[in-house]
Amino acid sequence: MPIRLFVCIVLMLGKSLWAQSNFKLELNQIVLDEKGRKMQSIIAVYKYKGQPFVDPALIGVAGNKDPKTFYAKLPNMTGINDTNYAYIFYGGTDQRKDLKGYSLMIIGNNQRSYKPALLWIDKNHNLDLSDDGAPDTFFYDTPDKDITLSHPKQATAQYTVNISRFSFYYNSKYIGMLDDYYKNNAGPTAFAGALYSFKEQRLNTIAGDYNNGTDSFRVGIKDVNCNGFYNDWGIDQLIIGAYKSELPDQSIVLDKKQQDMHFVAMGKAYTIQSIHPLGGFIEFSAYTGNEVMTHLPIGKKIKPFRYQLYNKSLKSSKGLKKQSCYLYFWNDQNPNFYKDTQALRTLANEFGNKVQIMTFNKGLNHQELLLFKRNGLINWPLAIATESILKQLMIGQLPYGIYCGKRLKVKQVAISPADLLILLKKQP
Repeated sequence: MPIRLFVCIVLMLGKSLWAQSNFKLELNQIVLDEKGRKMQSIIAVYKYKGQPFVDPALIGVAGNKDPKTFYAKLPNMTGINDTNYAYIFYGGTDQRKDLKGYSLMIIGNNQRSYKPALLWIDKNHNLDLSDDGAPDTFFYDTPDKDITLSHPKQATAQYTVNISRFSFYYNSKYIGMLDDYYKNNAGPTAFAGALYSFKEQRLNTIAGDYNNGTDSFRVGIKDVNCNGFYNDWGIDQLIIGAYKSELPDQSIVLDKKQQDMHFVAMGKAYTIQSIHPLGGFIEFSAYTGNEVMTHLPIGKKIKPFRYQLYNKSLKSSKGLKKQSCYLYFWNDQNPNFYKDTQALRTLANEFGNKVQIMTFNKGLNHQELLLFKRNGLINWPLAIATESILKQLMIGQLPYGIYCGKRLKVKQVAISPADLLILLKKQP
């Protein structure tokens, strides 16, 4: 029988006495979860033309005000050619005045020739790159390199990002798309090009494998804000997966109240007691004899709910029961927004006669949804995602997709538009 793992909030019913066991699981493996493995994000590199630097949070953002700028002290770069710079996403600097949430990297000899690129990284987070020691070297044939940043207030809290280069023979269409996107959104900066930037792999998920002889599963914690701490409640995420296997693209944000944080693995309920700040271990309790209810079990029907379309017309989910449907919940903060929209368009065009697409947005009002539908030439329904709908369907992190058969019987949860497209194309 295949192992089914669901991450959910557990509803405890009744006042019966529960047998309780406590477990302490070491989280001793840095792993890539499914979502992290699939991501193809880059650290954009820009040509250095002098100071001040432009705050990356405002690059490409339209507005009447001039973008925020800052100054940094550069290292001794005598004899260095083709000076570039980049911003590494790093949550450990989110409290400082300038360059919040990033670490500055100066790159010398970035032309990818026989001379190695030299990487000066502001590892002590003072915007002075002359006091960080010798630069890292990145030769033209270096496959990849790990960069580790320590938190300014606690050096043992560390975050590592793996960087690598695109091959000159990589998919030219994708490289061209990246070039167009970053050049069009570079603002006052000059994008150096995707081939002269770095691919980014965030090594921010730590995991451990639990096995008591009867039950076995993998527990992972993702340091979402990449600050070296793994217990930022309301930000970091819990991921449950199969034993010694890749963690799935299904996670739940850590609840701010530890006593309310639960997960289910192999049909049994567990409550998180504590998470070590640096991700060293997780402590949780297992209960037997309790009754556990999950809101979206595979194979069960979704209870009816009412929703409002972009034009304010009121509908019932009962109207979605006649054929298979895909419920997609989103907001415009999704980093894969454009990719998901493209996949939704393909789904509507190729499988619209078999699968009804219904999308729900959280954050935009009716007028903004109407403009999005018109300007984006959207050919599928747009509705408002209310808190009551999200709560009923047990949705916390957006985006989130649910694939249902007829009569709203759940087939897949936490499935992206692109993954659903692959699934449907494999079906006869």
